[in-house]
Amino acid sequence: MGIHFGERIKKLRKFKKFTQEQLAELVDIDVRQIARIEACESLPSIPTLLKFCSVFSVSPNDLLAYSTTDSTVNASLKSDINDILTLAKPEQLELIKKLILAVL
Repeated sequence: MGIHFGERIKKLRKFKKFTQEQLAELVDIDVRQIARIEACESLPSIPTLLKFCSVFSVSPNDLLAYSTTDSTVNASLKSDINDILTLAKPEQLELIKKLILAVL
């Protein structure tokens, strides 16, 4: 099952441990607009979309892609793993690499 744009924004916001207020400040929109976007009641303007991409270090396609195909699920999982890996220390990355290779 794919997720909608607003759900993706909410998921990324929570992953980054931002409040709605903090995210609103980072993308320079009203906090009520963040709530509407996360509730799938509204979509951002193109400039705001690009600010979301910058804040979350993702491409527009990462935020906009919606599909129920396996490839989308795989892409979402890979994106989630990449998000997690950005938090890892170099020695942790080496261990993660070994674990992945052991599983494959």
